[in-house]
This record gives sequence, structure tokens and C-alpha cells, in this order.
Amino acid sequence: MKKALVLTYDFPPCTAPGAALRSHKLVRYLPEFGWEVSVICRQERIDASAEAVPSPAARIVRIPAPIPPRISYQLGAWIWAGQVLPRARALITDARPDLVYASGPPFPHVLSAMSLAREARIPFVADMRDSWSLDPHLGGARGRKAIKRALCCWVYPRLERRLFESAAAILVNTPSMRRAYARMFADAAERIHLVPNGFDEADFSSPVEAPRRDIPLLRYCGRFSGVASRSPDLLLRGMRAALDAGLRIEFEILGDDSPELRSSIRRLSLDSFVRARPVAPHAEAIRAMREATILVLYQPPSRNEVTPVAGKTYEYLRSGRPILAIVPPGDCADLVQRYAPLHALVSHEEPARVGAALQDLVVRSAAMPSEEPDPEFVQTYSRREIARQIAAICNQAIGITT
Repeated sequence: MKKALVLTYDFPPCTAPGAALRSHKLVRYLPEFGWEVSVICRQERIDASAEAVPSPAARIVRIPAPIPPRISYQLGAWIWAGQVLPRARALITDARPDLVYASGPPFPHVLSAMSLAREARIPFVADMRDSWSLDPHLGGARGRKAIKRALCCWVYPRLERRLFESAAAILVNTPSMRRAYARMFADAAERIHLVPNGFDEADFSSPVEAPRRDIPLLRYCGRFSGVASRSPDLLLRGMRAALDAGLRIEFEILGDDSPELRSSIRRLSLDSFVRARPVAPHAEAIRAMREATILVLYQPPSRNEVTPVAGKTYEYLRSGRPILAIVPPGDCADLVQRYAPLHALVSHEEPARVGAALQDLVVRSAAMPSEEPDPEFVQTYSRREIARQIAAICNQAIGITT
């Protein structure tokens, strides 16, 4: 077995299941392809929404963050990145890994991983789940937006260049992200690999059938509050337009019961039609997707050529349920168009258009039989297949070509 040291800020059990999922599933499946894994991650309190890690083969070292994420996720990440260095050095001395692998965002600990690999004279692989300097969303308050734009223009590109020069391989998860970074760092283009997110077939092993409902149930899995540029306003106003036009529907947001969201719901008099629920364990979220009449996907417009794809998109598609996608043109829209058996794509324009698309999708979904997912989609985007691809890239990084 080859050995990998994996650094990741979020890892189950934690309150950021979306951020933790790619690393979690990689650690679960990588041993099948010849890699023994040790993990250094942030320690977080365990609560009702946390999920156990089914990875008994992995050695996991949890280090507390000095600042709770609810106070400052980014500042805590920078301080934590420095704190992990002594423990990581000791683990490298003890476990003697063949490779250091780091997953971000956040990205400070990815810089730490680069430094550790250089000290130990072993290859380093950077898994960039989202773009860094090419952040497509620069929303928020005016002062925060100005600071973020300055960082993305002047600071982050210099740090990224160090990563791209040092890494034996860089993983990115969307075609637009690969094109943008290959152009930005042309000398590293051959080391930039497109490895998308996906779904775990094991999460869908139990049969679940969407129950027959007198009133269609729409579900959105994820959160709005605290995420730059992600506002529920367009979606809720579209719901209001559909209801005013006589459509009978219910809408559930699973993963956000914040005061900000509840205030938006009350402002549009949607209390009787929209339910806001807190984060649920991942298995419960998967079941909720499969039992919905229609799944709602929302992605803010991108401010540059990088168009991100939310991780849940792949689970939505695997569920086989109809999808109302309010997304900009690009990678996410392309996936939905290619693999969703029934869908409606809406650009970020008028709420009335969202309402009309919703009405049309409700009518069409009533006659839709239960469908199996596209075999090509299952083969391409399963977590086991993604782990196989990453294992092959890691093998190449340490000089194994077969």
C-alpha cells in the first residue's frame, strides 16, 4: 500500500457537510486502489447534524481551530494552518507517507501542505474544490466586497502561482475552472486535471419511491444565509408568483432555518407554503431528495468565466427527480440539460419567469414515470470512480505509471 497524508479543514463529523463530503468519500474509497490514508482535519463539536465517518482504515488526527467558524471562518483557517505544521511534521516522520494531498477551500492549509511536502521531499497534490483567485462570487457588504476583490486581484494569484509551481498535480472540478487556470498558469497546464464531484452509489442502495402527493412538494437542499451572492429572494418571489397564479405547491428548504431566511419568508407571506429546516445528516438529506416531487437548484450568476457546480447537483441527478434549475449558462446548466430526465432551466431575471417555469414543471412532472439514472452518468460520476481517478493521478505523482 502506498501512503498519503491528507490535509483538509472540514471533515465529518462537522457542521459543514458539503465542504467535507469530497474528502470524506475519497478517504473511504482510496484504500481500494492501493492507498493507505492518514488525515489531519479540524476538530469540531459533534452535534445532531454530524455524521460518523465510515473509514476505519484511516488514521485521523483532529486539531481544534482557534476561532470558531461562526465568528470568522477565514481567519480561523489561516491560524489553524500554522497550528497543524508541528503535528503534521510528526505524522510525516512517523507514517512516512509517499505523498501529501490537500483539499480546499479554505486554502491556507493547502499552502501548509505544500511547505510540508517540500521539507519532506515528497510530491504534493492540491485538490481545488473551488477556484481561489478566480472566485466567481464577490458579493457581500461593500467593504467586504472591496477587500475580497483586492485579495483576488493582488494576493491570491501570487499564492496560487506558488501552489501551481510546486504541485505534482492540481485537481479542479469543473471544465470552466480547468480552462481558466490552464490559461492563467500555462506552464502548469499539463498538471491540471479535471476531476469532478459526484455521488456515492452506496447512498442510494436502499429503494425509495417518491410518495404520491395531492400537493407537489419542492425541496431545496442547502443554505442561503452566510453565502456570498446566494440570496433566496428570486426563488421566493417566483414561488409567490406561482401561488398567486393559482398553483398549489409546498416548498421545503432543508439546511437553513436562519433568522434571515425566515424573515424573507414572512415578508412575502409564504409562511403557510414554505418550511425552513436546519442541516440534516447526509443520509437524511439524500432520502429527502428522493422523496421530493421536484428538486430546486440555485446557483448565483458568475462574475467571471468560472461557473461552479454545487456538489448536491450530482446527487440531485442521481435521484432521478425533476429539477428546477435557476443557474447561469455554463457547467451546471450543461450537466442538468444532459442528465436530468425532466428539468426547467431559468436564468436570473424576473420572478414571474421562475413562477411560470415552476408551473410548467409541476404539470409535466405529474405524468412523469419513475426513471433510472443515465448509465453513463452513474459510471462517470460515482465516488468510487472518482477515487480511482485520483489514485491514478497520485500514482503518477510518485512515479508509478501503470
